[in-house]
Amino acid sequence: MKWLPRSLSGQLIALWLLALVAAHVIAVVALTWWRADNATIHPLSIRTIETRVLSAYRVAERSADAEAVLKDISLPDTTFTLAIHPLAGFPETGEQEAAIAKRLRTLLGISNDVPVYVRLERVGPGALEGGRPAHRNGLDHAFRSDHAWGLDIDVRLPNGQWLLSRSLPTMLPAHWSRVLSFSLLVGMLPTALIALLFGRRIMRPLRNLTEASKRVSRGEQVILPAPDGLSGIREITQAFNDMQASLTRFVNGRTQMVAAIGHDLRTPLTSLRIRAEFIDDEPLRDAMVQTLDEMSIMVEEILGFARDDALREPTQDVCFEELVREVVDQQTIQGRSVSFKSELASDVLYRCRPVHLKRGLGNIIDNATRFGEVRVKVRSDAVPGALRIEVDDSGPGIDPEHLEQVFEPFARLDAARSTETGGLGLGLAIARSCIRAHGGDVTLHNREPGGLRAVIELPA
Repeated sequence: MKWLPRSLSGQLIALWLLALVAAHVIAVVALTWWRADNATIHPLSIRTIETRVLSAYRVAERSADAEAVLKDISLPDTTFTLAIHPLAGFPETGEQEAAIAKRLRTLLGISNDVPVYVRLERVGPGALEGGRPAHRNGLDHAFRSDHAWGLDIDVRLPNGQWLLSRSLPTMLPAHWSRVLSFSLLVGMLPTALIALLFGRRIMRPLRNLTEASKRVSRGEQVILPAPDGLSGIREITQAFNDMQASLTRFVNGRTQMVAAIGHDLRTPLTSLRIRAEFIDDEPLRDAMVQTLDEMSIMVEEILGFARDDALREPTQDVCFEELVREVVDQQTIQGRSVSFKSELASDVLYRCRPVHLKRGLGNIIDNATRFGEVRVKVRSDAVPGALRIEVDDSGPGIDPEHLEQVFEPFARLDAARSTETGGLGLGLAIARSCIRAHGGDVTLHNREPGGLRAVIELPA
């Protein structure tokens, strides 16, 4: 639903208010259908009028100053007076009037021979019907005057006098207007406030969970305390802590296994190196020694990577521009042609494991320097707060179908990255692992007219 707000709190408020409106509409529709056949007045309005007539009847029956009391209890839409005779000219009682008279006799506790006259007729604003005032109410404002209805009820009292009453029943349209203008609007205010407070209560631990997830993506160990309140939020927090513990155990186990394998390979490689020296066939001996040296370098790189990961370098805020410049300076000191350009402010900080991240950046730049001049550029990414590093080289590029393959361990492409230019196929794999450990990623793109661009994107 595109019209809903993007935030959880906003959607909760919108849905809550929508439910409130729907509940009022359902109630009004239900009240519309809840009425007797051929009934002009809604049953709820009739019940209210009957209750008022009962109260007025008791007052007129028991009070010494009944006339004054009846005047005091009269309302803008219901008036009561006393008279010696009933209103003359009552028409023949209809079905609805007869039903009202029957209920009134039961409610008042009077016998069937006591006269109770009921008449329902249309009235005009301010008109007098037989000396009875026709008061204006919400109907007169919602509709034109000739659509208002008046309900006259005359009941003979035990002392022989007559209790005369005129009521202007609340019709369905007036009820609808009252719901929309009062109940709905007034109900929305506390409902929206409750939804807002409830939404913020939910969002607070979820924001903490989001921040913790970002920190975990950078290699930090974060244990969230169980929040008070909602059980669902506590379960999510506990699941996050359990997931992090499981991932940590899994990664540590894999790292320890790789380190153990690399360490155990040192002894047989050294033994093979010594035995190869005693081979008389010089070309064969040189080939074997070269292969063993390459294997030894692989083992050392694996051990170095496992050692860095096992140390669990603490995460800290560093100047991002200075971090990249240090990696570039290390390449420049070694006599390689690497230029650096930054579009970031000098005070931009980035939370990371500096040594681990510099190892990944260094491998990518080192791989590019084997093909001539390298240009390194740092700028903000399209995503607000994210950072982007572009490393351009002057090499022959890579076939598009092999752009992902070069990140696999020990992958070497003869057409572009051959053994003549050095490398054992672990540099880019380790670089991607280091960058992804910080929640980012690295991709390769061929440039026009030639060369390769490595794009490193790191989240805020």
